[in-house]
Amino acid sequence: MNTLTLNVLGDLEVVRDGRVLTLPPSKKTRALLAYLAMSDRPFCREHLCDLLWEIPDDPRGSLRWSLSKLRRLVDEPGRPRIIADRLSAALDTGDLDVDLLALHGVQGEALEQEEIARLERIAARYRGPFLQGLDLPNFHDFHSWCLAERERALRAQVALLSVLVRRLAEAPERALTHAHALVRLAPFDEDARAHLVRLLMSLNRPREAEQHCQLGLRLLGEAGIPSTGALLRARRTPPAVHSATGPPLHRRANEARSQAAAPSPANPPSAALPASLEGEPLEGEPLEVLRWAALLGACPNVAVLARLSGLEAQRIGAALEAAERRGLLQATEHGLCFADDALPRRLYEAISPARRQLMHRHVAEQRLGDAHLDLDSAAELAHHARRSGDPALAAEALIAAGRACLRFFANDEALHLARQGVEMAERLTGARRVCLLIELRDVMLHAAPLADWQDTARELVTLAEQALEHGALTHARLGYQLASQVRWSHGQWRDAHEEALQAERVTHSADDRDQIVAMAETAKCLAMLERDLDRAAGMLDDARMLADRQRLSHPAISMALALMRFHDNRLEEAEGHFKEARTLCKASGDRLGEFQANEGLLMLELERGRFPEALKRGITLAEIGEKLREGSEAPFACAALALCRYALEDQALPLETALATLRDADAKHRLCCLLIHAARLDLERGRALDAIARAGEALTHARTLERATEQLLAHGVLAEAHRVTGSIDAQGQHAQAATEIAQRPVARWARLRSAALLADTRPEDTA
Repeated sequence: MNTLTLNVLGDLEVVRDGRVLTLPPSKKTRALLAYLAMSDRPFCREHLCDLLWEIPDDPRGSLRWSLSKLRRLVDEPGRPRIIADRLSAALDTGDLDVDLLALHGVQGEALEQEEIARLERIAARYRGPFLQGLDLPNFHDFHSWCLAERERALRAQVALLSVLVRRLAEAPERALTHAHALVRLAPFDEDARAHLVRLLMSLNRPREAEQHCQLGLRLLGEAGIPSTGALLRARRTPPAVHSATGPPLHRRANEARSQAAAPSPANPPSAALPASLEGEPLEGEPLEVLRWAALLGACPNVAVLARLSGLEAQRIGAALEAAERRGLLQATEHGLCFADDALPRRLYEAISPARRQLMHRHVAEQRLGDAHLDLDSAAELAHHARRSGDPALAAEALIAAGRACLRFFANDEALHLARQGVEMAERLTGARRVCLLIELRDVMLHAAPLADWQDTARELVTLAEQALEHGALTHARLGYQLASQVRWSHGQWRDAHEEALQAERVTHSADDRDQIVAMAETAKCLAMLERDLDRAAGMLDDARMLADRQRLSHPAISMALALMRFHDNRLEEAEGHFKEARTLCKASGDRLGEFQANEGLLMLELERGRFPEALKRGITLAEIGEKLREGSEAPFACAALALCRYALEDQALPLETALATLRDADAKHRLCCLLIHAARLDLERGRALDAIARAGEALTHARTLERATEQLLAHGVLAEAHRVTGSIDAQGQHAQAATEIAQRPVARWARLRSAALLADTRPEDTA
């Protein structure tokens, strides 16, 4: 057994030889330990400083101090685990027993093949959410990573418990523990709760089964999730037949206690107030405060109650104090909470349905005004909006909640909320319906890849035209812009070009801000498409002038500038604009935009031939790509990293594997760029045949996309490679094609590089 154990599920814990060690008091030092352990690879010091420290904190000094504390914690004589030098730091986890790594190690096929006893041991190590209490919300990158790992760990534990419940079907008492744990982790999973109900029925505990059935149906109803009927079918499972002696005495006693405490299904709990309120009536403001508290949750907070209910904080405090004296509330580690779990439900049900809707509406409107929502606030907003009885408010709130989820990489939840929002928006008519549907499609496009992108693009154009008919210019522009993005990402660059121009046209009579965004987005799109670059430059100049006048900033301006400067071979300027775009996208929660800005920085380093720097950029890109929706982003980041390692270490197999994955993602432009860089490396290493294969594939993709720059580069590589192999005719054909394409609007750096190849000289000799 390993002598050192690291537990990251629940509170962070380091155990050596069975003894829990005292952790450093600094949260950042503990966060650093977890980050290094879960990543299991070296990170540059600059990245770690940016992750956990601010400039005034002396980041490098703070990092050195934290690493020294961690060495004392995890290093042993003759066994250093903190591996650090002047540039990077890492944690060697080769002989560490990490609970989350053990959990991830039994996913997939291992869940079916591993012995049940080991699966149960791993399941028992789940003590709570990943790094509970160690979120560091003020450090956005770490916080986002933590939330993503937390979600991933939760999914892994749910998968493990689901398999245990199924594989232990013949041992219901043993399976029951895992079924209860599964329902606690996935309260809205109807199938999971149905398994629990069937187990309880098989153990002859029908009252508990009925309780869970009713609770599950209520939760599904509150969340707006239609029941599949699994719970009702499970409830009809006949109870097990026991012998005449009946179940063991201790089980009968437990059942008697639980049945005495549980309400009969035939006589559901009354909406009347509990006896503690009935003996001495609680009326007026104190009762109103408790009703608002019940609406908001089990542990009311004075400040939140005051803000969302509109009641005065001083009076709320007095009412809560009175309720605590009467035993209705009690002090806990989570603050002041209801003493009886059933009390908030009964208080809530005592409110008239019409009043409840008004209260939910008020809370949703207040939450909707929050400048920045975290995941908990987003969930609350969605909950109250759905119960407000106002489909327009609900759809608007679900959009805001979905965008908050995207900010924290909770992509599945964002997609789920957006789909619910579509159901709400479809109940409306006119401009409100059209505008909300466009915004919901925006959330969905950022949350997940499209099942049918062609239908989606057509639908977006239709919605944009309807928005235009209603005079909703901002939403018309957004609809055309989204359609352009969808077509661009799937290689339909001609249609993407037209829809980008249409997005700009519709805002000619809009206000200044809409015009700024439209011109900047269109200029960015034209630069990405390499079309109408003079027109793009004009739009960009106008957008910048208006933005300066209005003192506005928008990431599309910086991104468009970066792409234009890159095209003109003004690489230093391009780098500055990419960095500015990255910052603005991160601040606004635009994760795809942040990825694209980092992608631009990586491509700059590749073009400069600075592969160590490109490798660092690639690591950052891969970290973001792993958290984004499924699509070509993560495969591209992995392929770019493999290309850098191919350049630095000549590792060919990882590159081939990564390029194959990128092909599967159907990202022709990204694949084309990496293939050309790999072909250039092949040429430098005397592998002309490999260069011909890669450049030939790149040329096919470039022709499909009508990309002149990539066609020029591919022809240049092919001409030189055929010269090396002695294929004079092929060399001449590619050289002639390159000469002709060089007369078209292509990137200046590509023209220089192609000329260098055709002249059989190095690029720096002709720059």
